Amino acid sequence: MNGTWTKGSRTPRPPGTERLAPEAVRTGEPFTVLYGPGVGDVFVDSTTQACSMEQALWRMLRSAGFERIVFSTLHNPVYFRDRASWELSRRPAGRTAETAGRRGPRTMRHARLQGPLGGTQLLGAAPRSSTAEPTSGTGSGSGAALASGIADPFGVMTLTAHLRSTEHRTAVVFPHADEFLLLNQAPRQLAGAMAEWAADSVEGNQWILVFSRPSLNRVADFLAGLGRCPQLETFVNERRDEPTRGGTFRIGLPQAAELERLVHAVRLRKGLRVEWRDLDRVVRGMAGQPETARIWRERLEQLLRGEGMLNRDAVRPWLGGALSDERTPWERLAAMPGMEPLVRRFEDLRAETEASAELRARGLATDGEPPARHLVFKGNPGTGKTTVARLVGEMYRDLGLLSRGHCVEVKASDLIAGYVGQTAPRTDEAVDRALDGVLFIDEAYGLSDQSDGFGDEAVQALLKRMEDERDRLVVIVAGYPAKMTEFLDANPGLKSRFPLPNVVDFPDYGPGTLHTTLLNRLDQHGLRPGEEAAQALRQIVEGMHRSRDENFGNVREMRTLADAVRSRWAVRVRRDVEQPVVVDDIPETYRDHLPRPAPHPAELLAGLDRYVGLGPVRGELAGLANRLRMRQERGAGVFDPPHLLFTGPPGTGKTTVARQLGALFRGLGLLRKGHVVEVTRTDLVAGYLGQTALRVRDAVERSLDGVLFIDEAYSLVRDTGGHGGFGAEAVDTLLREMEHHRGRLVVIAAGYPEDMERLLDFNAGLRSRFTTKVPFPEFSLPDMEEILRRMAAASGYTLGTGTTERVRLWLEATRRARRDSFGNAREVRRLLELMEGRKAARWDQGEKGTEYLPADVPDPPDGQG
Repeated sequence: MNGTWTKGSRTPRPPGTERLAPEAVRTGEPFTVLYGPGVGDVFVDSTTQACSMEQALWRMLRSAGFERIVFSTLHNPVYFRDRASWELSRRPAGRTAETAGRRGPRTMRHARLQGPLGGTQLLGAAPRSSTAEPTSGTGSGSGAALASGIADPFGVMTLTAHLRSTEHRTAVVFPHADEFLLLNQAPRQLAGAMAEWAADSVEGNQWILVFSRPSLNRVADFLAGLGRCPQLETFVNERRDEPTRGGTFRIGLPQAAELERLVHAVRLRKGLRVEWRDLDRVVRGMAGQPETARIWRERLEQLLRGEGMLNRDAVRPWLGGALSDERTPWERLAAMPGMEPLVRRFEDLRAETEASAELRARGLATDGEPPARHLVFKGNPGTGKTTVARLVGEMYRDLGLLSRGHCVEVKASDLIAGYVGQTAPRTDEAVDRALDGVLFIDEAYGLSDQSDGFGDEAVQALLKRMEDERDRLVVIVAGYPAKMTEFLDANPGLKSRFPLPNVVDFPDYGPGTLHTTLLNRLDQHGLRPGEEAAQALRQIVEGMHRSRDENFGNVREMRTLADAVRSRWAVRVRRDVEQPVVVDDIPETYRDHLPRPAPHPAELLAGLDRYVGLGPVRGELAGLANRLRMRQERGAGVFDPPHLLFTGPPGTGKTTVARQLGALFRGLGLLRKGHVVEVTRTDLVAGYLGQTALRVRDAVERSLDGVLFIDEAYSLVRDTGGHGGFGAEAVDTLLREMEHHRGRLVVIAAGYPEDMERLLDFNAGLRSRFTTKVPFPEFSLPDMEEILRRMAAASGYTLGTGTTERVRLWLEATRRARRDSFGNAREVRRLLELMEGRKAARWDQGEKGTEYLPADVPDPPDGQG
């Protein structure tokens, strides 16, 4: 049955700190579990005095109304930090004021507590002060009354007896609970005492256990691994699953007010010099870092030893770039290009926050869920997502929505472990580090990419913490636009926590912004481009922007280019650093983006001259080259390369010309790479819904800055009957990709003239995209005879007297017999293979000549000789 406690005489409340508030133990629970990154730190109270964790905890318990505070560690099973607690613990039951002065051995207050010396109580000397703990020393026994020499079982009995007392409100504190529970030699008695206490505790009295673990999850894991204290383990697990229940309290890191007191403590007591105009900004910067007060004290004392002054310059090595900009985070965000939508979003948030504060001040607001603060950043690399995430923390801190505003940056791979049960702790640890600030998860789609593995475990752990810590945590997930859309769609829980207004697009920077970024980077290096080099760099940036893909690094690419230019410049000038940057200082790989003079058509098309029967093709391509030369001479710039329709029967050179067209367009400066990717229907059309579009996009991605050649293109829609289907999906996707990658892609569709007309009729968008039609007519008989002669000559053979006539007869007869499938140059190649076989038979009989004779030509298909 629960007992009661009676309030004793009040003593003045000692000074405390924000991190250890009396509310932590005013829960009505039998246990209070303390944990967090601030455990073991030093605390600076309202009088600028620094105290240890144990001292701060004693003060907090005094402020909470505890009259007797008993401490216990492995080395000192029972001890006190103040005389009042010691006196309340040593006075035997029934002792009166008249007998208080008697001398003689002190005995146990409770007759049941019989130790190795009977009822004698071993409490040593009393603390010096009756109302407060000693101010010197931080050890568990410094200035405290000790009960040394007590065995663990008896120590547990003693502590339990104190807790069972109903006369004075009592707290039993284990300042090093991890060590105590792990190594205590009376685990059964301890577990039993906890179980009995949880079932029938005295109202107002508490066990206080301090764990040096950063999170409650870590405490739960420790207790589960320990396996000694099932009642305490259950207690912690229940509070972990229901954080709103009392009984647990996280001791965090120092915030601005405490850190300012720390600065003044070192200033007043040790003589640290302070730049007063910088103090507020410096303290806010310190508070934005996830560091303990102990570390900050060491840094301030280090600055003092170096006879330095506390100002922005002095703390910059500790804070990074946090103080390098005089502007507010709002001003820095507004100065970033393309951030107008985000600026408006945060201005709206500021207005909402101010309105809510005013409503509360007037007593008109009702408690409710705060608006969603988590954000989605969708954009390619180098578009400012990480920079803005850091600013978000500062802005939320300025609005009073986050107390610290620091930014913890992780990737999906940092949250996912390779073994069962390890992913959730990793995620929890990242969240614990980000509490009171921002958790920025870059490439967050990596979590859903592993949904069949441990990625989903990380998502579920993250969702729970986002709900549990809604007032102390802002999560920003970031990544490529399309992949982030898939990531949110894959999990309804994620989508509900990131409402649509909180999804922010980060577009690629324009060439002007990128060029300015490049020049700024060169200026930071101390470099000055000459006029010609400056023009070349602008053209290179424009070319890089025009040929960018989803992996384009935007600002990162500019930094890489500037650093590469600086390296080549330094090798050239050595100590003569006054020299400007010249074009030769730009690496060759970047000069591919510079426009090149269009060669003369005869020079450009020389590669086609060795092929027979391509007169019409050569004429069309010569027209393109002449058009480009004219635009360049007039200073009108280049045009986007056209998509081409190759129409003609098989074997007329369509594939051969397509393979050369990439290099030709690269020579004209219309394509940066000029490679050729050859595909057919089988490569583009899948048998399952949704897979065709993926195949088409993949083919286009491989062809960017080059040529995509689709042979027998009409076969894409031959099974659609003029309607939908997988082929129609391929055509629709291809049209979208051609428009999206305008200027970076040439598509050549090839096939029979009639079939290609039907393909263009299938979708009106095709006819508007394929603006240039290149006819490949059937080869004439003289053309085919010339092709055979050249093929034979390539192998070191000639055509003997009468052979050409036999070849013509064979080709004529074959064309008549196979009118719909005659292969033109392919048939010539097949004929040459037949002739080679017959010549090989004569060779075997000793005829070693290099001529093909009429007898080597087989009879025509119709039997004419």
